[in-house]
Amino acid sequence: MVKNRPGLSLQRNGTEQAGNKKRKNSIAGNNGFTFIEVMIATVVLGVGLLAIAGMQISAIKGNSRASDITKATALIEDKLSGYKGMAYDDIDDEQGVDGVFSWTTTVDSNSPVNGLKTITVKSSWSSGERTHSLSFATIVSK
Repeated sequence: MVKNRPGLSLQRNGTEQAGNKKRKNSIAGNNGFTFIEVMIATVVLGVGLLAIAGMQISAIKGNSRASDITKATALIEDKLSGYKGMAYDDIDDEQGVDGVFSWTTTVDSNSPVNGLKTITVKSSWSSGERTHSLSFATIVSK
């Protein structure tokens, strides 16, 4: 036993003894986290993880919608480029289905002026309970 301070003796195991009372030396006077602190940290972490999961679901839905719009755009552009290579008099209304996408071509003759045709291609598709559509238009001359 080594004398450390008056009235206290320092033991070899790192405890101080004052009379019959022993206390453990600690660096900051703190031995760790309490149970309530651990529970609060767990709740905060859980709430954060749930928020991230919600954002993931939203991102997946957004990516699916963007993919559908991209496919519909490619279909419409393909149809419009085909009309630009056709003879003026052969361009007429038509419709069809390509996978989950249905498309309709509407041709307005002499619009906006004589000798021009306005071609509008509209693509529609269903996603869940909602129906979506996208349309592009172009003008061709004789």
